[in-house]
Amino acid sequence: MDDGTSEPDWGVNYYDPQSETNPTTAGTRSVPVGTVTLPASTGLTKDTWAIRDHTVQVAVQGLTATTTVNGVVVDSRTLVGDQIRRHGSFGFAGGTSATIRSVEVTGAGARDFSADLTTGANPFENGIATLAGLTFPPKNPYIPSKNSMLPIANPAPVLRRAFTLPRGRRIAKARLHLSAAGNVSFTVNGAPLTVDGRRANAGRTNVPRLLTDQSTYDRTVLYDTFDVTAVLEAGRENVVAAELGRGWYGVTTPQEWYWQLAPYAGQPRLRAKLVVTYTDGSATTLVTDRDWLAADGPTTFDSVYSGEKYDARRAEELGDWRSVGYRTGRAWRPAAVLIQPGSCVSPSPKYHGRLPATTIPDGFKPAVLRAHEAEPVLVSQILQPVSLTETAPGSKTWILDYGQILTGLVRLALTDVRPDKEGLTLRIRGGNRIAGGDGTASSPLSVEEENFQHDANLQTHYYTLGKRPTQTWEQQFSHFGFRYLEVMNLEAVLGRTPDLKRDADLLTVGVARSGFTRTGTFTTDNALLNRLQRNLEWAEQNNLVQKPTDTPSREKNGWTGDAMASSESESLTWDVNALFTNWLRHFPDNQISTGQLPMFVPIAKGGYGYDHTPGWNAAWKAVPAWDSAYFVIPRELHTYYGNSSLFAELYDHQDTLLRYYETLFTAENDYKFEASLGAYSGAESPGSNAVISLAFYIHFCDYMDEVGRALGRTERAAHYAKLARTLRKAFIANYWDASQGYFTQGSISSENTLAIAFDLVPGSDLSPDDPRYLGGSKTLAENKKALAKLLADRIVAADQHIQNDMYGSRYEFNILSEYGYTDIALKAVTQTGVPGYVYQIAKGATSLWEQWTDRLSVNHHYRSNVATWFYQSLAGIRPTATAYETLRIRPYIPAAAVNSRVPKDTQDTDLSPATLDHVSASIDTVRGKVSSEWHRRSDGRIDLAVTVPYNTEAEIWVPTQNQPVTAPRGAAFVRDDTSGGAAYKVYRARAGSYLFNA
Repeated sequence: MDDGTSEPDWGVNYYDPQSETNPTTAGTRSVPVGTVTLPASTGLTKDTWAIRDHTVQVAVQGLTATTTVNGVVVDSRTLVGDQIRRHGSFGFAGGTSATIRSVEVTGAGARDFSADLTTGANPFENGIATLAGLTFPPKNPYIPSKNSMLPIANPAPVLRRAFTLPRGRRIAKARLHLSAAGNVSFTVNGAPLTVDGRRANAGRTNVPRLLTDQSTYDRTVLYDTFDVTAVLEAGRENVVAAELGRGWYGVTTPQEWYWQLAPYAGQPRLRAKLVVTYTDGSATTLVTDRDWLAADGPTTFDSVYSGEKYDARRAEELGDWRSVGYRTGRAWRPAAVLIQPGSCVSPSPKYHGRLPATTIPDGFKPAVLRAHEAEPVLVSQILQPVSLTETAPGSKTWILDYGQILTGLVRLALTDVRPDKEGLTLRIRGGNRIAGGDGTASSPLSVEEENFQHDANLQTHYYTLGKRPTQTWEQQFSHFGFRYLEVMNLEAVLGRTPDLKRDADLLTVGVARSGFTRTGTFTTDNALLNRLQRNLEWAEQNNLVQKPTDTPSREKNGWTGDAMASSESESLTWDVNALFTNWLRHFPDNQISTGQLPMFVPIAKGGYGYDHTPGWNAAWKAVPAWDSAYFVIPRELHTYYGNSSLFAELYDHQDTLLRYYETLFTAENDYKFEASLGAYSGAESPGSNAVISLAFYIHFCDYMDEVGRALGRTERAAHYAKLARTLRKAFIANYWDASQGYFTQGSISSENTLAIAFDLVPGSDLSPDDPRYLGGSKTLAENKKALAKLLADRIVAADQHIQNDMYGSRYEFNILSEYGYTDIALKAVTQTGVPGYVYQIAKGATSLWEQWTDRLSVNHHYRSNVATWFYQSLAGIRPTATAYETLRIRPYIPAAAVNSRVPKDTQDTDLSPATLDHVSASIDTVRGKVSSEWHRRSDGRIDLAVTVPYNTEAEIWVPTQNQPVTAPRGAAFVRDDTSGGAAYKVYRARAGSYLFNA
């Protein structure tokens, strides 16, 4: 429907994927064409609406669209101006309330399309498929109506290449270098790739999933290398085969973040290179080229948000296409050679709109191919449902509960399928909670829909049955975050009522995350703390799939501030060095020419996340609290892993960002920049965001000074040292309230916590040249002590409830212990009611929540930062030099009786208060295992068992409890000391295990 004259004003009133920013009101717009009142002659009235079927037809000739209802013409009009679209699709608008039995589209220039919608199938992006037809959810006051469109997407292509390796040569090694813009499932001679070069094990826990990891595809594409020596054979035919999903490269379903309009968006594409080396030194190389063959696969649609649609009939037609000896038929054709990933993005692009598929446009810059250093996604365990419940008697809709909120891949295994079931379709939808209802016919149960930001179904699979008696399928181009699966048409498929025991393996779930290893453990004699540790570990794992995400369900985006809030605790429990390194390397790819960094990474440049772009205006300009990940995590990786690789790599890009900051924080505005967000998810009012923003800006300048000097970047280091002095003076001048003796105007707990952590506290005993010097005030030590007391007092005044936001909480707990408030910190962590962790547990939480109430995501990680305190204060393990070259073990021993039992519900508040008498923690550091375990003896003394790894020197602080300490051989006494108001005897020891007070 294009007259050839409609040229939009790109980047102004029409979204241009190649523009750095698009200052339009909205990235995608609905343009009204007309509303038609139906004449009675159509036979479609309110009285006949539901008692017989009706037929609607839209016919298009040129720019004229004619609509008929039951054969009667009801409208004919010629489209003009902004109504004209060069490309489009067909579907039903949000708010549709009909039941659609069948659909047919012909003469559109593409293959004709038809669908019988009375089998449970749903080719559209939204809607509820039933055996009566396609229906649409009732209006929900909290969730916008969704458009149900035919996706502008081809089925996932399958590709294969047969080749013969020479006879008479022995294979020494074979390496497959694999890259995909999208997701790829790859096999060699029918065998899946593995991370260890061995055959896939029984649980397939060594098989990588969702290859290759997401990147900013117009700048960088990642590749992985696999050892395939064990599955190749010399002197005979071999076959490499792949199935390509759209992944993050080819998202088509519209959502708030404009992934469907990314500058690179297009069909998924594959790049592979197989190098086979023989014992005589010769080699055979195979690459992706026109010799590969392609066909449409059985995955008819896939979306990282919506899920996957799989047609087993098509799979049966194709046969075992991955195997040696397979005969390709007419459905197979030479693979298309597409342009490599990249874009034309610039402030003034030479080319506008979506990229062409096979021709390189003006101004095109190809992406860089880079080795992927992080572990691919792996499945670590398989879960079966723990309960199976019908939503209401006779509803024939079933809810499977897996007992745990998780991130995972759904697996279907059908047996004894009758031939007459061919063509029936299961609808499988994942969600985190059961919403409303009591399970009666008038009030059925349902799995909650969290679909606030996505104009299509969310986390919904469709599986269409073939004719084979045994059928299996596994999710491979998306991942879900969920606890429950809602399944429709299950009884029709099984021919009976499902049974939990009999059908235990019918729908199982592979728990998935990036394949990093566990490094830390923390346990106590307090069941409530142990449950919290379990919940926070699940929250962290669930949100570490290729990148740190905010929720694996409705968003799946790599929000930077969320990641920073919990990155330290994750560095203690998991080896996240490679994952965070890979993620941080995407940051420069997402900065635009102004220097601005978006609030999540990767992002679809040109849309959401930059100044005056479509979407959430809180993402405009700089948001220092979120930009903190750019500076805090690289330093953290150096501290815990000895990883300094990012310092030089990121320095110039960080410098560009802070040059942008200098246009926002100026002498003219007294260095007050009111960022759109600051203290987040705390119990207190956030106050002015300018306070936390300036605190973080100073912290970034300190980083640039320190790292710049280490890199020999003395000029820029000196610039930031001088700037930090100016900003510190401004911070104290702007926000220190001398009458109250603490910082004000922002979130009181957060800003005063950060003041201690970022060295912003003033003092009268400092040199007058020090920017923190403040005559007439207390000394620096006295002021720090007063601020720590302020934090404790605010918790006590709130009935022992946590007050700090997600950023302040990252630092606050350790500060409380260091200043003698371990009991208050422990009470806050174990307190019932809101806000608090125990309330979440009492509500049945098996992960952590985004807010202290369950209003938003219930699978969020940033409050897991309390685990840092578990390891570093309760157990006392902390590095004092890079990568644990030296370390300190200094446990703080609480004395207060605190809640110790896991509550049954929110009314269960008498939780057996008891003292914490046992803590045990261990961390597998880059130098080896360090552990700390203490027991409170009946006489009050503390037994302390410590393990120190090789090439490390430890300072061990043994709590005296005002009693003698018995030290083992090899531990040299250094001094008596105090910390947090408690007395310690301090020893020095090298590698070995030590037991004090044995």
